[in-house]
Amino acid sequence: MKKKISALILVMMLVFSCLSVHAEPTGFADVLLSVDYGNETTYVIGHKSPDSDTIGSTIACAYLLRQLGIDAMAVATARVNNETQFALEAFGLAAPEIMENAEGKQFVLVDHSEYSQALDGMEKARVVGIIDHHGICDVRNTERIPVISMPIGATSSILYKMYLDCNVGITRDMARAMLMSILSDTKGMTSNVTGLDREAYEYLLPVAEIDDVETFYAGMKESKASYDGMSPSAIYYVDYKEYLAGEYTFGIGDVYTDSEETMAALTAEIIEAFPSIYANSKLDMLFCMISTDAVTRLIWYGPDAEKAVAESFPDYDGSGSVIFTPKASRKAVIVPPLTKTLEKWSP
Repeated sequence: MKKKISALILVMMLVFSCLSVHAEPTGFADVLLSVDYGNETTYVIGHKSPDSDTIGSTIACAYLLRQLGIDAMAVATARVNNETQFALEAFGLAAPEIMENAEGKQFVLVDHSEYSQALDGMEKARVVGIIDHHGICDVRNTERIPVISMPIGATSSILYKMYLDCNVGITRDMARAMLMSILSDTKGMTSNVTGLDREAYEYLLPVAEIDDVETFYAGMKESKASYDGMSPSAIYYVDYKEYLAGEYTFGIGDVYTDSEETMAALTAEIIEAFPSIYANSKLDMLFCMISTDAVTRLIWYGPDAEKAVAESFPDYDGSGSVIFTPKASRKAVIVPPLTKTLEKWSP
């Protein structure tokens, strides 16, 4: 009898030992918890001119950090755009509070990793993590911090994987926030979709409890294409990012429209507004992508902009714009060749 009890105790000790080992943080959780966050609130923030992937990733990342015991809060650089506002209102989610300056605060950056796209004052802030799906850029930190970057369609697809790895349950609200991001950045799962984006989409869709995702995404697109009462300059900056390549700076606006007729009208309006936009930008050159569901027209302004286009896109015919069919992705199709050209020009 004593031998049986002793054997049972030994088995129980082994079981509890195994449980205690697995209770220790592993994978992404271990990485995230390896950072010394101190007693500071960690703000999770995306890029300027926030889009749906930036906002959804911000919300989802802050929640994930809080579930790991980190004092985290989602914030935004500016008011959300019409597409994001439509989705948030449909989901009953609140937009993150707007922060005006980063200096002296502590941040995890999502959906960007360069100062030109970051909140003002980020050079004087402490960055304790980066989660992105673009190239790694010029945000500097001498500390060892998590930098999680994957060449996929949406930042939120990375966060989906992090939730699973950290064993943090995905609530309906977080599934909706991440799904909003993925739908937006993959153009309704039709552009730049990787296997991880597909996995995330299929997992999140039933958790999000969206009755008709196609109708929902159609509402997002309709809201994104609504520019009533907006000036051409304001339209240009709705979805806008700045870049540094060698010694050159450039900005790219990404404008969506629902028809070729509207595309033609918007093209003419932005070309007319380009001199004023350029004069206020303090950049070397400006570009604008104007897209329907099927095609993208790239236009530009600045002394060397056309030369950069001709060298970056060999099919350019000298007509003053470049047409991409199917529609082009800024991060995958436009930015890489322009960056390569301008870096080559730099001493």
